Amino acid sequence: MFDVSALNEFSRRCEALKADLKPYAGKVLEEAGEEFLNIVQSAIEGAGNVDKGRLLASFTKGGPGNIWVLNTGGLTLEIGTNVEYAKWVNDGHRQQPGRFIPGYWEGNHFRYSPGAKSGMVLKASFVAGSHYFDRSVQIFERMFPEMMDKSFEQFFRRYFS
Repeated sequence: MFDVSALNEFSRRCEALKADLKPYAGKVLEEAGEEFLNIVQSAIEGAGNVDKGRLLASFTKGGPGNIWVLNTGGLTLEIGTNVEYAKWVNDGHRQQPGRFIPGYWEGNHFRYSPGAKSGMVLKASFVAGSHYFDRSVQIFERMFPEMMDKSFEQFFRRYFS
């Protein structure tokens, strides 16, 4: 006679794991998205792209008007902003020399202010990008495998330790 109680227990744990896996994976991806948002915000600050914080505060996960989609290991995470100039800050952009931009200077920083009588006339034809988002993706891609390994190792230990 064979004792199959251990096999029955193993089968029960596999069924429980199967039921919990998809919600857990969603939770882990949500946490990864939050971590990526932190990385993007740190990169924006590190690149000196913060003016009044509009760009910094605008990044959301899955929001309307998102610009970037990150595909990592078969998982898709939509992260972006509805601030139209975010891509220009990241990639750089051409500008029209001689164009008047309304605003004012605070020390070395120009503050755009629509309707202002003062301002500046553009001289340069290209503004280099800071590549804050590109650097964030590189950092995240290095971190992601270890994050997933740790998270799923904890998950599997709940069922098979």
